[in-house]
Amino acid sequence: MKLKALALAAGLIVSNYALGATASTSAENFCSDRKAVRYTKDLVANRKNQISFTNRGGLVNGGVCWWHSRLTRKFAYLAIYRPDLPKPTNAEAAKIIKKIRLGNVTEVPGFSNLYDFSREFRAEIQDRLEKWQIGDGFMRQQWTVGLWGSSSTSAEKLKERMDDLYEYVEKEGKLAYQMLQIRGITSHAWLVLNVEKTSDGYIMEVLDSNYTSTSKIRYRYGQERINSYGGLVNITGKKAELRRLEKAVKKYCKKLN
Repeated sequence: MKLKALALAAGLIVSNYALGATASTSAENFCSDRKAVRYTKDLVANRKNQISFTNRGGLVNGGVCWWHSRLTRKFAYLAIYRPDLPKPTNAEAAKIIKKIRLGNVTEVPGFSNLYDFSREFRAEIQDRLEKWQIGDGFMRQQWTVGLWGSSSTSAEKLKERMDDLYEYVEKEGKLAYQMLQIRGITSHAWLVLNVEKTSDGYIMEVLDSNYTSTSKIRYRYGQERINSYGGLVNITGKKAELRRLEKAVKKYCKKLN
């Protein structure tokens, strides 16, 4: 099935290519760029700052969507690209990916964006995503997070969640990670870049690891589910993880001053 048809089936409106922001290519730029509240959100809106391949692989070939989204966000916060330096070897690239996955500000030599880096070191990124999935699933039992509830809720609760999401993304300037509970025990995840307030609800701009561009999802007051993937409930999560990323950036930049 073609991508556009898949998007329509999922209830997504696929956005056109967005220019967004460009990635930082020096330590000084890294720190100055991140003074702008919207920087990481605008960065991820640019296809060049997304992982080059979509969600795939994983346990029983069920995908690695949670970790794909989280790694994308970590690269947006923590990567300093150095196109002026030689490219890393495969082993060196694997170490770079691991350092960023663990929450460290890290230089990525030989590249100017995540798209090109992930295209060349796709196998290393996929390997890290699957190891992360196994670690969360069996060592920390986070697979149970995907069983937290129904694919619908009350209209009041969904409105409250959407109001909170708007505050988190637009007022606080956060790049939000959301877990999606789909019918049955199926779960998914996406990143929320922007939330536009309308007269009867909100329009979310999301980066879904199943697609190669951002998409817009409409929510109207009174709904008991989000109209995507046949109906789902979205919940914002990994806020503590985001706070750790922000703390790592602050600590790194403080050392430069």
